[in-house]
Amino acid sequence: MPLPEFLKTIMRFRLPSFKETRPEPLDNRPDLYSTIIPELLQNAGWRLTPSRLVQIIQNADGGDPREQTALFATMQEKEPLIAAHFQTRKLAVLACDWDIRSKGHTEAAEDIKKELQAADVKGAIHHILNSVVDGYSAVAVDWLPGGQKVKGFVPIMPDAFIFDEAGFPALVGVDGSEIPLASYHPAQVLYAQAEGKAGLPCRKGLGRTLLWMYLFKNGGFRDWSVFLERFGMPFLLGKIPSGDYRDAKLRGELMQQLMAVRSGGSGVGTTETEMQMLNGASSGSQTAYLDFCKYCDDIMTLVILGQLGTSAKSTGFSNGGAQAQVRQDILDADCALVAGVLNKALIPWMCAARGLPKDADVEFVIDSEEPEDLERRARRDLALTQATGCRLTKEYAEKTYGVELDDAAVNPANPANPANPQQQQRQEFNDRQSATVERADRIVKAAIVKLAGEGAFEAFRKPVEDAIAAAFGELDADADDLVEQFSERVPQFLESLPPALADMDAPAFRKALEESMLAAFVDGLMPASYWRSNANG
Repeated sequence: MPLPEFLKTIMRFRLPSFKETRPEPLDNRPDLYSTIIPELLQNAGWRLTPSRLVQIIQNADGGDPREQTALFATMQEKEPLIAAHFQTRKLAVLACDWDIRSKGHTEAAEDIKKELQAADVKGAIHHILNSVVDGYSAVAVDWLPGGQKVKGFVPIMPDAFIFDEAGFPALVGVDGSEIPLASYHPAQVLYAQAEGKAGLPCRKGLGRTLLWMYLFKNGGFRDWSVFLERFGMPFLLGKIPSGDYRDAKLRGELMQQLMAVRSGGSGVGTTETEMQMLNGASSGSQTAYLDFCKYCDDIMTLVILGQLGTSAKSTGFSNGGAQAQVRQDILDADCALVAGVLNKALIPWMCAARGLPKDADVEFVIDSEEPEDLERRARRDLALTQATGCRLTKEYAEKTYGVELDDAAVNPANPANPANPQQQQRQEFNDRQSATVERADRIVKAAIVKLAGEGAFEAFRKPVEDAIAAAFGELDADADDLVEQFSERVPQFLESLPPALADMDAPAFRKALEESMLAAFVDGLMPASYWRSNANG
């Protein structure tokens, strides 16, 4: 459907769909490389004033942001804070791992990944992220003839762009010709546009927000030397007779002497000349300009990074956690911007060059997920194994912690930490004690049976067991009122114990007990002092 006449002027850089105007295959166009040379190479001589800045902003709002983008570059050269924070955001994305993922075309995905690595796709990503500053960015793809393979990427300078009133971009060559971006193959120029406020793309970058802060801060620094001279060093006041004051030549000589006193610390005057040293720092604020510059720095940091990121500004768990979440959100957004640009046209064309269908599930992905805290995971796993007695599998440990374990290594149910010798010694002591108690109980029982005989042993055990059976033998272990029934029968059991113990063969049991203690002493399970104190009694 053709555009109405009144829209053709507003959207003069909008063309019909590429498929309707240009056939395949893809070939590099010579006129593209005439636009990658920045037009405004010299801007260091500008003296930025409020009126000049207003004119630059008005030109950008009219569709010509070339002076504005040149000013953005100057800002990053002259203001280290802005350059450092933007570089932080770029490096955060470049530090993330990227991949070409596909479930149904794994071989093609791996081949595309190798091709992009050889073409230095990270350099293209670095330039695409300039859209955060300028509001837009573009990278030209250098293809082999026919678009069969990517050779490399060539950045297009942001001051090579102009826009129509509807926001459609065009490139301006060195000869001044305007080439609508829509006239190029979609996979020839990778165009990125930042998300932001409504209007032309040149209004959406963070650099636009920083323009006035940059002007104010640099104006402050320009006057800071005057401020320091006024408030940072003493002010000399000379008093001379009125007759000498009317002599301009004499008055000038006195001013020179005062300046010499201020810089050199010595001077010459008459007995009628009086000099007073006034402390300028005592009047007015000494930190006014410094506080103002710090305020500008804080605003710039908040605009670029979303938070100040200092220990003084992140007191408490909630504030510190909120700052970390803001950083992660910004990283996720930057990664999504880059992935969206590459998946829009470049990856589909590379898939088509390999004969894959249009709906192939091949995509460029940047892994921006925050890495897991393995130390916290290890503490959780240790507490879990100690509480449940379960063991971690070798496969889980290798996959989770990225270490290789020996097949012979065994993870005990309650492992001691080898890095903690005291914990390891305590665990070994507990193991020995448990084994000792179990062994002592087995030896004592065996000694009683062997030395006292089955009859004496049964004479001790049977009366007690009969009393227990008579009192609690009829109880149902699954009954809901088991506790109540047990409580009711406890008095009956206690009353039956004295007659049962009276019928027990006490001498035979005493003899068996003494012999079992002797056996335990011989085996080393009971100390000799315990044996002597009981034998004497």
